[in-house]
Amino acid sequence: MTTVISNNEKIFIDSHYGVVVHRDFKPLYADDTYAAYYGYTSSEEVLALSSLLQLISQPERTKALATYDGVMSGRLKPGVRSYKNIDNAGNELIVLTVDHIVEWQGEPAMQITIIDLSSQIETQRQLKASEERYRELIDGSIQGIVVHRDLTPLFCNRAYAQMHGFENEQAMIEHGSILPLIALPFHQQAVEENAALITGIVETIKAEVKGFKVDGSTIWLSLLSRPVMWDGELAVQVTAMDITEQHILREKLEHQANYDGLTNLLNRRATSEILAQQFEVAKAEKQALSCVMIDLDNFKQINDQYGHQVGDEILCLFAAVSLQSLRNSDILGRWGGEEFILSLPGHNQSQAATVANRLCEALSQVAVETDLGPLFFSASMGVATICPEITTYDQLVSKADRALYQAKHNGKNCVALFNDIESES
Repeated sequence: MTTVISNNEKIFIDSHYGVVVHRDFKPLYADDTYAAYYGYTSSEEVLALSSLLQLISQPERTKALATYDGVMSGRLKPGVRSYKNIDNAGNELIVLTVDHIVEWQGEPAMQITIIDLSSQIETQRQLKASEERYRELIDGSIQGIVVHRDLTPLFCNRAYAQMHGFENEQAMIEHGSILPLIALPFHQQAVEENAALITGIVETIKAEVKGFKVDGSTIWLSLLSRPVMWDGELAVQVTAMDITEQHILREKLEHQANYDGLTNLLNRRATSEILAQQFEVAKAEKQALSCVMIDLDNFKQINDQYGHQVGDEILCLFAAVSLQSLRNSDILGRWGGEEFILSLPGHNQSQAATVANRLCEALSQVAVETDLGPLFFSASMGVATICPEITTYDQLVSKADRALYQAKHNGKNCVALFNDIESES
């Protein structure tokens, strides 16, 4: 602590601050901290100065004189002020002063407590310069970069603005929250990831999201997010890459792997996986599930008489008509050749039979054009429904296949139920 004595009264000042007492800028007292601020080794060197004005920058001396006269005369209240000062080596300092009047040896004097702000101001200057270099660096990046706080953009570079179809960066900023640029299914993910980064739960997050351009077109982005300090507060920096072409290619490859190239129905592998999952869910939750095996009647003869091109047209027409008659939750797949499989979750045997008969009726109303005129076709269908005795998905399919065999035996173009076969036997 530094002690200032005035009229035998001790005034204690935290030594972190520099203290000087003067009258008409003639130093009467200075502590070592004050002396050190100005490059002196001891307070005695300060007391040897003829005037403290030489420690004040020339342009600020008039202000300092006016303030002293105002405070000492009572026209100005003591207060907090800032000045540019000069140390004994000629270096400029930025100081914050707190002035007030004290009694010194029986007469009024001014006590000044100072805080050297030079390092803080230099730090701010360097920070600003660093941010400017940062902006210049990322503005030229081919990667899109946006800095946001709670999903409201604070900064973005040209590449990010262009990814979303904005004319320039300012238009992107003025658009407001980036949430509307993200597809709705990804909104909750965006909010949760933002919170996790700001609270420090994670340091970085990688994600792929579906978004939109300002014209409404779709864009897919690969994002790398991390927390940053922006204007002294935490924010989130997102580096984005447009992966729309890669995503479309991946979807195309996945489609080719899971769908039949001719009918665009699920292929056997994909259908088996989905139906097996539906079976497990139905068993666990004690829900109804029916399986329908479908075979196009006399298909070999159609190929032999009309050619495989007509046969392919019939397969495609069957797929189109069937999908129009089914719910979104129903699964129709090509099992092989002219054979198909249909899964009806939530349908018991009676409901499944109704669907199958309706489908048979719909197919009887359509035909493909050939050189010999319109060619009508039909299908036979076998229905099996989940029950306690059926413990695996393969058993359900097998029973539907047996019912299909019975439909063929019954004359084709009809629906047979596995339970009816069981009861007859």
